[in-house]
Amino acid sequence: MTITEKKYIEIMRRKTGEERLKISLDLRKLVLKLAEASIKSENPKITPKILFKQLQERIYGLGFYSQNSGK
Repeated sequence: MTITEKKYIEIMRRKTGEERLKISLDLRKLVLKLAEASIKSENPKITPKILFKQLQERIYGLGFYSQNSGK
């Protein structure tokens, strides 16, 4: 483990559960925005439906959308 990783863990341990949850949710939002922007840059004319499908596949893996599309 690097010094940076140790420092990060030390900082996170001092935070409350609510603070850590907020950080996690903010990071999740950022990852989704970055993935969406990447998909749109590859295909600027993508439809919202196809964008959703590709985003799900990128986040959860191939086959996720087709297995869960009926739910």
